[in-house]
Amino acid sequence: MGIVERKEREKQQRQEEIIQAAEKVFFSRGFERSTMDDIAEEAELSKGTLYLYFKSKEDLHLSVALKSIAMLNVTMSEIRELKENALEKLVKMGRACIEFSHRHPDRMNSIMLLEGFELQGISYSLHELKDIIFRESPVGLVLETVEQGVSEKLIRSDIPPPVIAHTLWMQMLSVIRFVTRKTALFEMLDLSPSRVYESHFELVSNGIKP
Repeated sequence: MGIVERKEREKQQRQEEIIQAAEKVFFSRGFERSTMDDIAEEAELSKGTLYLYFKSKEDLHLSVALKSIAMLNVTMSEIRELKENALEKLVKMGRACIEFSHRHPDRMNSIMLLEGFELQGISYSLHELKDIIFRESPVGLVLETVEQGVSEKLIRSDIPPPVIAHTLWMQMLSVIRFVTRKTALFEMLDLSPSRVYESHFELVSNGIKP
């Protein structure tokens, strides 16, 4: 292995170590209460060294969220390849998001938090962020499934597929956020989270049919 290759491997290894440190800090303290000082201390680095790899806390969170998204995408990709119609796949994708939120609540929260970020805090151009959204985010998989549904004439064609895909993704995140963060309200109103989820799937499925 040449010097250039070795240095690049060492750089990638250091980046991964920093991301792992950031995960520990974000997941234990929450993003808002975490600082770059906290992450540098966890990674056993100076803050100056940390900034050589990540320009902001938002950039670090983006890397953490993308790792979470990659985990979710494994299941989403498997569902996309099923020999089923688009509506069936979309419901299964929604259920997969719910299951992921149960098994990996911190990671799901990192994904949901990413949706509310101000773009100014991230060191990427608008074009780069758009590419990340469609290349890395489950939105791209949802979009492909919506396009399948349009071709099957199971999903309405009067609304552009990208609009439907983004709406479905944002709605699913919103329902998960509400259910997971408003448990006391659910108990007070005697609402069943599972019934809310099923109602969501029924209403959405009917709403996107031709």
